Amino acid sequence: MLRTSLAKKIIREVKSFIKEDLIMVDTSGTIIASTDPARIGNYHEGAFIAASQKEMKIISSSDEAMLAGVKAGITLPLFHQQKVVGVIGITGTPEMVLPYGELIKKMTELLISENYYQDQFEWEARSLETFVFDWLLKDGPSSAFQKRAEVLGINMEVSRQVVLIEFQGDSTLLQLKRWNFSEQDLGLNDDDILVQWGHNRMILLLEKRKTATLPLLERLRIILEKLAATSVFMGAGKDSALSSVKESYLEAERALEVCDFDNPIVLEENLRLEMILQSIPKSIKKEFSERILKQVHGEQELMDTIHVYLEKHSSLKDTATELHIHINTLHYRLKKFETLTNLNLKEVRDLSSLYLSLLFLDEYTK
Repeated sequence: MLRTSLAKKIIREVKSFIKEDLIMVDTSGTIIASTDPARIGNYHEGAFIAASQKEMKIISSSDEAMLAGVKAGITLPLFHQQKVVGVIGITGTPEMVLPYGELIKKMTELLISENYYQDQFEWEARSLETFVFDWLLKDGPSSAFQKRAEVLGINMEVSRQVVLIEFQGDSTLLQLKRWNFSEQDLGLNDDDILVQWGHNRMILLLEKRKTATLPLLERLRIILEKLAATSVFMGAGKDSALSSVKESYLEAERALEVCDFDNPIVLEENLRLEMILQSIPKSIKKEFSERILKQVHGEQELMDTIHVYLEKHSSLKDTATELHIHINTLHYRLKKFETLTNLNLKEVRDLSSLYLSLLFLDEYTK
């Protein structure tokens, strides 16, 4: 059956090629779309006959008085998978519209097929998204779950590594949910799974490989950034057996949290200090930062100086050079910073507290 929304779309598409009025009719003979809105909902006996007999019906001026709801022109049945799904009618003198009637028919059938396959693609994509969601976020697989995997053609026997992909801008690629690429275009294997994961993310379940993962992710990121015209971050969990795919997903989330424009790809196995920092509540981070830096919040010059000092690994010479100041000026600023914060920059404990407080400050002031 031809949907009304699709019929209206077809009318808009085909109308740009001809001047005559057009109608789209369902198999029961009801006009569901037309260039003349007044005809929508009316019964068209000529279209009903064309659909029933599965062949074109020419409607002459004399037929207008004999058949209900018709105007002179032609009606052509539309086929999809060898079944009549609707009828398109072209109003006008039959001799004038017949020459391009078959062309309009073929064009309309192509639009119907294209829409059908797009619907199929979106249905399969939604089914795959739901399956992956259940796989990663629900408790272990059941026999019913295994059957779903078989229907979707998913190999449950291979070990996988979860990769979260995040688009940093408004990506049309995801908004439209239409990806003009295949897994092969991205250099992925048949057993790899790629689905949308929220409004600005994708999730990739990589089949276990003999080669390193990072080079593959770097190539993939470059391709996706070109397709989406925006920056892409990737967080990857460790390679896991079926029983711990969920754990790999949680690891990928943790890795993605650490990504930034300097480090767009992060493997969870490389995380060190970040593993601990991510477990600290934001409220505690903020309180800790304010406790250490409260007295210097308004001292921008001192804050800039201490940032450079840490970036230069506490080198006085390199810090002074970077700031274009005399070494004595730097000594003065550092001493003032120590006095205000009650920190000793030569003690590892105080230096560590300072480093963490600056990290937390950057996090909650972004």
